[in-house]
Amino acid sequence: MRHDGLLCVVDPLLLSRLHFAFTIVYHYLFPPLTIGLALLMVVLKTLAIVRHDETANQAVRFWSRIS
Repeated sequence: MRHDGLLCVVDPLLLSRLHFAFTIVYHYLFPPLTIGLALLMVVLKTLAIVRHDETANQAVRFWSRIS
C-alpha cells in the first residue's frame, strides 16, 4: 500500500485476494447452514406431527420465517 498525499493506492492483487477470501467464506458457511436448517425443520415438523408437540410446531414456523 502506497500513500500519495490523500490518495491511498491499493495493489490490485491484494483486492483480488480479499474478494476471493470473502467469496470463499460465503460459500463455506451458507450452503451447509441452509442444508442443515432444512434437515432441522424436517425433524421438528415430524416431531410436531407424531407427538402432537406444539412447541416443535412453533419452532418450525419460526425457522421457516427466517429461511
